[in-house]
Amino acid sequence: MSGEAGIEPITSEEELPPNVSGTNNNGTSNVSGGGSSSNNGKSLVIPITTSTNGNNFNDSNKDGLFIEIFPEEISSVRPTTLTKVLRDEQAPLTTWCDASLLYMKAKREKEGCDLINAAADSEDVMSGSNNQDRLRVLSSAGIAALAQANKQTEGGGGGGGGGDAFDNIEAGETSKTTEANEKEVEELRALADARFVKADNINQVNPMTWIGRGMLNLANNKYDQARFYFENLTLGQYGEILPALIGMAAVKYLEKDFKGAQDLYGRAMTKFPVQSGAAARVGFGMASYRLGQTDRAKAAFRRAHEIDSENVDALVGIAVLEMASLDEVLDAREYRAKAENVIKMISMANLVDHTNAMVQNHLANHYFWKWTPVPGMAKAERGSDVVQGSMASSLEPGDIIRIGREFETLVVSDDNDMADDNSFKIKDNWKFDSTSGQKIWKKDYDRVVSLAKGAYNSTNIPEVQAESLYMLARVYHARGDMEQANKFYEKACKHAPELSPARFGLAQTLIWDEAYDEAAAHLRLLLGTCSNATDALAALGLLEVRGGKDRREAFVYLKKAIDLDPFNADLVLIEALALQQHESDYPQALDRYRKALRLLEAQSKPVPADVLTNMGVLCHETKQYDEALEMYGKALNVVDADAGTDATEEQKEVLVRHKDNSLFWDYSKTNITVKVSDDDNRKLIVSSDADIYSLGVKVGDDISLEGGAEASITEISKEGGGSIHILIDGDSELSSGEKSLSVKQGNRKLHNLSSISIAFNLARAHESAGRVVPAVELHKAIVKLHPSYVNSYLRLACIARDCGSLKECAEWLKSAVAVAPGNPEVLTLVGNLHLSLCDWAPAQKVFDQLLAQKNQQVEAYSMLSMGNIYFNNLNTVGKYSKHLQYAADFYRRILQKDNANAYAANGLGTVLAEKGKLLEAKEVFNRVREVSGDTIADALLNLGHIYLAQKKHPEALQMYLSYMARTQSSGAQITSKSQEDDEAEVLQYIAFAHFDWARQTELFNDVKAAPADERYKKCIEYLEMAMKKSKRENILLRFNWCMAKLQAANCVLQKVNRNIRRTAQEVKDALTGLEESLPIIQTMIQWKQEKRKVPIQSSMLTDFVSQCKHNIDSAKGHLNEELRKEQDAQALRDIQRMDAEASKKSNEMKASLDKEKEAQEEEEREKRAQDKMARVANLTEGWKTAEIAAKKEKSAKKKKGDAPPGGVDDEGGIFDTDVAAADTSALFDDSDDDDDDDAGDADAAKKTEAETSTQGEQATQKDLFGDSSDEEELETENPKKRSADDEEADSEQAAKKAKVDEEEQD
Repeated sequence: MSGEAGIEPITSEEELPPNVSGTNNNGTSNVSGGGSSSNNGKSLVIPITTSTNGNNFNDSNKDGLFIEIFPEEISSVRPTTLTKVLRDEQAPLTTWCDASLLYMKAKREKEGCDLINAAADSEDVMSGSNNQDRLRVLSSAGIAALAQANKQTEGGGGGGGGGDAFDNIEAGETSKTTEANEKEVEELRALADARFVKADNINQVNPMTWIGRGMLNLANNKYDQARFYFENLTLGQYGEILPALIGMAAVKYLEKDFKGAQDLYGRAMTKFPVQSGAAARVGFGMASYRLGQTDRAKAAFRRAHEIDSENVDALVGIAVLEMASLDEVLDAREYRAKAENVIKMISMANLVDHTNAMVQNHLANHYFWKWTPVPGMAKAERGSDVVQGSMASSLEPGDIIRIGREFETLVVSDDNDMADDNSFKIKDNWKFDSTSGQKIWKKDYDRVVSLAKGAYNSTNIPEVQAESLYMLARVYHARGDMEQANKFYEKACKHAPELSPARFGLAQTLIWDEAYDEAAAHLRLLLGTCSNATDALAALGLLEVRGGKDRREAFVYLKKAIDLDPFNADLVLIEALALQQHESDYPQALDRYRKALRLLEAQSKPVPADVLTNMGVLCHETKQYDEALEMYGKALNVVDADAGTDATEEQKEVLVRHKDNSLFWDYSKTNITVKVSDDDNRKLIVSSDADIYSLGVKVGDDISLEGGAEASITEISKEGGGSIHILIDGDSELSSGEKSLSVKQGNRKLHNLSSISIAFNLARAHESAGRVVPAVELHKAIVKLHPSYVNSYLRLACIARDCGSLKECAEWLKSAVAVAPGNPEVLTLVGNLHLSLCDWAPAQKVFDQLLAQKNQQVEAYSMLSMGNIYFNNLNTVGKYSKHLQYAADFYRRILQKDNANAYAANGLGTVLAEKGKLLEAKEVFNRVREVSGDTIADALLNLGHIYLAQKKHPEALQMYLSYMARTQSSGAQITSKSQEDDEAEVLQYIAFAHFDWARQTELFNDVKAAPADERYKKCIEYLEMAMKKSKRENILLRFNWCMAKLQAANCVLQKVNRNIRRTAQEVKDALTGLEESLPIIQTMIQWKQEKRKVPIQSSMLTDFVSQCKHNIDSAKGHLNEELRKEQDAQALRDIQRMDAEASKKSNEMKASLDKEKEAQEEEEREKRAQDKMARVANLTEGWKTAEIAAKKEKSAKKKKGDAPPGGVDDEGGIFDTDVAAADTSALFDDSDDDDDDDAGDADAAKKTEAETSTQGEQATQKDLFGDSSDEEELETENPKKRSADDEEADSEQAAKKAKVDEEEQD
């Protein structure tokens, strides 16, 4: 949403309350241009003070003659005429101000400014007025000058579509018109300042002057000074005045304090609901929009439009917000209705002010996307790029058109002038069925350019001009004129650095121009202002990956873009494209492609053929050959559908027949019906009436019978009876009965130029999967249909070479050179083929020819190949130093031109290593790994050699193994030999590293040498693997194996001297290895004697035999000794085992006895516990019996009615409650009742009762829960028993108390 909130100019004290101005009696306050007010309908009245002869009759004018000008008439009144009338009639200064204000309200700012300035400059007019009127005129003149300056700034002094400003910007020059406008604006502001100075000389505390000065500082972007005049002076001294409120709101808005601006606009509208007009509503809407309050902004703009239907800012605000809300509309009809309403509002704004740049930019954007119908109907044929129609004359090359509802293309120029003026040529072939009566639409980019140029010339605001330049750049971008697009994008970015779409377009054009670093810099700037721009994030990530600088940061950009828009398939495709830049990321790239494919299918969008082809290539590289074929097949179908091949077109010759190439042929049904002969299953008898010549099939055709059986025709004959017999071959079992016959015919997929690269990739997939026959068939079909396709010639040559047919390989290479003589790519591939065959001289000749062409694309590769040729020929007799120097010179020449060439750096590292500069070579190889991301496998191998030379065996082994894994996963061969020979060579390197490590370990000659034996075994293991990989018998490899066996045996024999433990099996294995090695070396000596080529010195072989025999004899003795030691050790182990078993049995017997004793003790404890529980049960039963007896006795006494003992006069009385409780301790006594017959007195009984109670509780507790023995129980359970008299007395007391209780209850 463009535009800024500001304040409208005020031109008279009518804007101020009457208590401030002191001179205006109408009591109104209005903002000029702000819409309706109480003064809108007021006319201008000029009293007539002079007669027709010029005499003054002011005093005698009793009739009150005057001139009245209504607001709708002011537009037709010339300012010069009105000025003359005002002078002649000696109108007061207030009338001059009213006249100027009337012009301002009619949007004729220049006329109003000229009128008020005429009054201010005239001494005659100013001299006859009081200071207050002069102050009003001067302030109004200053404000009018500012209004005209603002209009000049916004409108740029222009108005049309085109002009000096745009013409100069196209030429890259500074506009003279723009400079003149800027100078005029400065002059107007200086004039305003001069007016305000004069006003201050009259009165320094005039609020109208302060408001004018605030406006002047606001125009000059001096916000602090503007704040001082609006807030500190005007609002502070005179309270809330409408212009000051709006001015302060504008200051806060420009300072990006949108909340403060909104509050001030709201206060202005609340206090001055009518006078504030539309301007305050527009400002309020802009502030609300900035705060994200879209609904409030819409309401404010609509209210402003209701107040002033011609307010352009309100119209544009409503239109922009409605346009932004279109995405929320789901119904198509509602969407179209709202879109049309938006365009109507923008068009209405353009009618109101056709010089408004913001409106023109919005219209340009509308027409950029709009399809404009072209009169007439078109006719298109399937597969044709020529369209016929009467509208051909109205279309020009470069026009983007749409035929029907879906097909979009570009009108192109025809090299051969068409005879028919009613036809034109399009870029893409019509892919639908042939049709006529199709409507055509085109993009009216000419109108877009006209509107954008008009907008640029209609304003001096850089941000709005930037939008106009951006619109122009988009037009050129859409037309494919990247240079012009780049120029206008760059201009737009200079005018408005924060215009993100322009900067992104600039980055796109820079990428097209291959200025990747500059494009990445612009994308970073864009993300600095718009961090969530998904397209910019994705583009920057892809550029970072291609640049190879910071891959981690690159994928951070891509991940962020996808997280922001997870359902955008294009972003996922960009991530996949970034991942496929490095071979190690192929699996991840394939996963991303699959995800993008699922997204496209879920969104019902077509999958481009390029995407399917890339997926096929990635599947091929990751050895998923079946899926690769599937992807290539889908890509071919998409290309075939886009090509618009007519289904009724005649089938082509069958160039491929193999079943694995079924994508390029189909079975076509015929009218032939056959049945299988009874006597021969391979003979078919034609059932239908047909002649042998009109049969439609011939010998060699592949056919298919109903039911799925396939075969080839070997013979067609006509028998004596007139029947036609067809002999076939094949393995399918044919059933009896009549069957329809179909014949194999080729389709048009191979004839489409767009399908050739896909077919080539398909053939390469056949090669990698080991399907050589269909691969060769497909390559031959490609070169037959497209003889200029060189890649298939070269692949056929490679296949012939791999099959051992060097003659055929040479023929295909000659064909490739004949098709494209001097082609750098062909020569490069031919040179590579020579290198793979180790044909150094022909390869050197080819690359010398390439260097002579000075082709920048292949120059570096040619020099690298030359350096490799010289380095691989260092063993040439007498030319070691010379070839090494030549190789170094070629590598250095490459690095001088491109210091990031990792291959050249790797070659230079090999030269340094060859010279013995291991530290420098190591540094170079590490740098190569860092730069290339381990994509150059040779660096790993070379680092392994360096570490091995430095005796850093673990590091060397790690490099060798990493190299093996790298080459095996990629399928790339290590040297110019075959893959298996290459692996065998690297396995020898690994074996030697283990061998050398073991030799180094043996130097300790003590216990520390123990790991050497294991390392020798590893060496032998890798040598055996190398022998399996090697295709031919390798005598040197076999000798190394024997030498490793010898050293391993010697290491085992030396373990005794080194105090290292060994076993008889180890000695036996060593002896076996020696016995296996000896005949092999003896055979080599025999070959030497027979003069056969053995690349080993005779002395070495002889020394090996002698040492091997000596070690065999020694090993036998060592073996006997180890066997004896093991027998003794076994006997000792048996004795120890027997002792251990006896000790174990003894311990088991002791444990068993302990267990039995513990069980017996446990049983005794259990028995005592049971006795105690029985005693408790008896006690409990006794308590219950005693309680029952007491109740019975009590009951019996009640029946007898006996008086209580002692009578009523007894001192104890019936109220004596000190009856002793029954002693229960006797319940726990095991003694008899007659043991104690002595009776004691009452006091002694009570004392005894207390003691025995405590003892009884303790005894009872021990009986129930204690663990004491029976003896302890007998000692503790011996309390004294109470006498029978005491018990009887207690019973009587209890009965007495019970009776008393019953009487009390009664």
